[in-house]
Amino acid sequence: MRWLISAGVLGLALVLLFYQLGDGSLYDWDEAIYAQAAKEMLHSRDWGAMTWDGHPFFHKPPLYFWLTALTYHVIGINELAARLWAALFGFGVVGLTFILGLRLRSWAVGAGAALLLLGVDHAYYSQWWNFLSLSRVGTMDTALTFWIMVALWLAWEAERRPWLMALIGLPVGLAILTKAWPGLFAVVIIILYRALAAKTPARPAGYWAVAGLLAVVLILPWHLWQYSRYGLPFLREYVGFNLVERVFQSLEEHSGGPLFYLDVVRRGFSIWGYFWPLACLWALWKAVGWRDRGSVLLLCWMTLPLGLFSLAQTKIGWYMDMVYPAVALLMAIALADALTDRVALGVVTVVMVACCIRLPAPADGSPDVKQFAPLAQQYIGPGATVQVIQPACSTAQPSLTAGKLLVTEKNIRAALVFYMARPLTCIEERQVLAGVNLHQALVISDRRSWPRFSHLGHVMLEVVIDDEGDGYILAQWN
Repeated sequence: MRWLISAGVLGLALVLLFYQLGDGSLYDWDEAIYAQAAKEMLHSRDWGAMTWDGHPFFHKPPLYFWLTALTYHVIGINELAARLWAALFGFGVVGLTFILGLRLRSWAVGAGAALLLLGVDHAYYSQWWNFLSLSRVGTMDTALTFWIMVALWLAWEAERRPWLMALIGLPVGLAILTKAWPGLFAVVIIILYRALAAKTPARPAGYWAVAGLLAVVLILPWHLWQYSRYGLPFLREYVGFNLVERVFQSLEEHSGGPLFYLDVVRRGFSIWGYFWPLACLWALWKAVGWRDRGSVLLLCWMTLPLGLFSLAQTKIGWYMDMVYPAVALLMAIALADALTDRVALGVVTVVMVACCIRLPAPADGSPDVKQFAPLAQQYIGPGATVQVIQPACSTAQPSLTAGKLLVTEKNIRAALVFYMARPLTCIEERQVLAGVNLHQALVISDRRSWPRFSHLGHVMLEVVIDDEGDGYILAQWN
């Protein structure tokens, strides 16, 4: 029966994660930017340089882009390829949650915690709130979570087999190659856990040294390569923007109060979101009163990212992806303590089936662009440059910051760059109205803005997306 239930939970995870994964369209947010950067890497055959729309792209390490570019090569450039690795790593996270629940308590706790990660509350179904939806869009947060969990699993198992501590450097190095400094959460969580856990035996320094060496061997070559190739601009964007500015400034209009992430976690678990604070208090009681090492590990895992990200000025909901498995395990263990393991699994199963297990809707962030782009391509040669009219354009510079890439009012929509597969140049509305010379140029404008410019060119293609008249115009200037 255990094997049947385990197979059922993991099979359900596969269905929910991969159901219509390639349908819909890419989001203008990080998803379309990462998909385009991987596409440009494949086309350029330069695996050491990342670009977006031809500009050097210094904002993330290369691992996720390498995997996506290789997938493009195998199955083609499409939404499924852009999202495949997020879903695969998401399945890995579910599996590791099951394994950690088994090692911390029992197979029933592991199965219950895995089920808790698979809920969909359609009232909040978006890229922001829950683990399942995050695993179905082409971003790197589930990959980061996976590598952090591998490191934590090794640290837990190293209490019985100390030599496993030496291997922690591998997932730490891969986590940093996935999303830079957040990969260090694995190290900080392990250090804090070992400092707080009772009766944790000391490990020979040699194991730590090997772990550090493995991490350095993975991390250092690419970073040195980038610095030798680009110099200070790489450091300014990679470190200055992604670490310093995100911590001390609110970037990309992503802000929130001190309780922002508590609300994100609550929404991420649907109705279970009202139970997780009680589960955390129970774990704290066990950690302090009973010296329960499992509770200490899970509380360190949950509170460090939650606390540090809450202190940072830039707040984005999907940063909590790495916290969700810890919260799921805390709730599953608390229920097991209250009801016994099997009864708790039965309660989780009944509630999840009744309210929270649903076939997820395909992620569809840019249906307007996906509908317009293939029609427009019929009028535009592969090498032709197209002007895109925007309210404002970012100043040309060697490396566009991620903030400017994500502010669509100041740059071309990331999804438009991906789906058009043509060279696109941003031109400001004021320049067009001032009479800039666009003789015979091909121009893209949104339908709402077009009446202001309609006397300057003739429409070649008009696509209306909805009843409100939204859509795109492809025109040729007089």
